[in-house]
Amino acid sequence: MKKTQIIIAVPSSLLLVISMITSYKAGLFIAMAGLFVALLLRQIRLWKYRAILDHPSRRYDGEVEEEIGNGDAEE
Repeated sequence: MKKTQIIIAVPSSLLLVISMITSYKAGLFIAMAGLFVALLLRQIRLWKYRAILDHPSRRYDGEVEEEIGNGDAEE
């Protein structure tokens, strides 16, 4: 999927630069669509790392409460 992202992003970025220099509106829209698809593929590729990149307090809230509850029961 990373190769697909690169295959889409590199020509789109070149087309974007050329379209901006020559004021070619159709090329600008095509390049922006290609870059959007490339960024969308990147987000899909990084989706599997969401648990690692997530905020720790959201993942371990229940475990912390259980540890606190168990600590009170011992006393």
